[in-house]
Amino acid sequence: MNAPRYGLDPAVIEHWHRVNGPDGGLGPNRSRLARSGGRGGTAPYAEFVILEAENPDDFEQLLYWRPLSKIVAYSLLQTAVRTRRTSDQIRDHPSDFLIVAVQTLGGTTGRANGHEFRSGPGRLTITDSRLPYDLTTHGVSDSAGIWVPTEVLGGDIAAGATVPPTVPDTPLTRSCASLVSCLARDVAVGGADVDLDTELAAIEVVRAVLDQSEEPDRRPGDDPDVLRAVIVDLVDRNFRDPAFGATTLARHLHVSKRQLYRNLEELDMSLSEMLNERRLELARTLLAGPERVRLEGIARSAGFPSVATLRNRFRARYGVTPDDYRRVAEEDDVPEDRHVGSEA
Repeated sequence: MNAPRYGLDPAVIEHWHRVNGPDGGLGPNRSRLARSGGRGGTAPYAEFVILEAENPDDFEQLLYWRPLSKIVAYSLLQTAVRTRRTSDQIRDHPSDFLIVAVQTLGGTTGRANGHEFRSGPGRLTITDSRLPYDLTTHGVSDSAGIWVPTEVLGGDIAAGATVPPTVPDTPLTRSCASLVSCLARDVAVGGADVDLDTELAAIEVVRAVLDQSEEPDRRPGDDPDVLRAVIVDLVDRNFRDPAFGATTLARHLHVSKRQLYRNLEELDMSLSEMLNERRLELARTLLAGPERVRLEGIARSAGFPSVATLRNRFRARYGVTPDDYRRVAEEDDVPEDRHVGSEA
């Protein structure tokens, strides 16, 4: 099949295919190759990231990818491009993965995980998809890697703790880089059979690399967009816990309560208002549902310490009691948020 010619040199594509190995060369599993180019080539990614090609008419990307039980493996080749993930995209299209990758062509600079990002051939990098990033590849570049769910990487990371995008250059890091790039190509391109034990072993190596620093960076850095995204993410994950508050949030962020309140003030955010809104939104959803959950169950599910607290805050916010709201919902005439009742 004669594919359209864009910005990738055919000799570079041929070399990339040789490095990756033949499609399905290691197993029967289907290798998925997506090829895009030109000004419309960046459109498929618009919801998740913003791609800005250095030369839009010549933009070209070749991508192999394959999801497994726990991880997703990929290998890509592309012309120079700037890739951004914004706070709005994180809110609207959440993604709880660390992208662990290695390049062999070109270089990448920018900012990720709240830190400066600089990568070159052979260097292992980690990008947190829960946080904003802004990365630019220089010249034709490739990348092979795995997407690892944060929930399998330990309590701190699952709860929102951040890691630097580049890790110390040690024998363990280099071994992990080799493992990640080979596994990604064998799985995404070669169609190799991989069992769950192999996936978990790879995850363990990644976890070991993250833990090897003498003083691992678990703070979200000084970038206000990153800090805001981390706080919102932690609130979204934990608001159902009535005990979650400033003390718990400060512990997750590895800061004092005083520093937390200072940060919230600088970001023009109120933790109590955020928690109250999340809990009330869930309570409204449950009240309008067909299951007719008892108020005790709704209060417990939404993170309120008691039914009385649920009643008081619901009435203060919407101007009606939870019981009255449920009656309206059962009549299939649920008003919009701002018209449920007079807000206090």
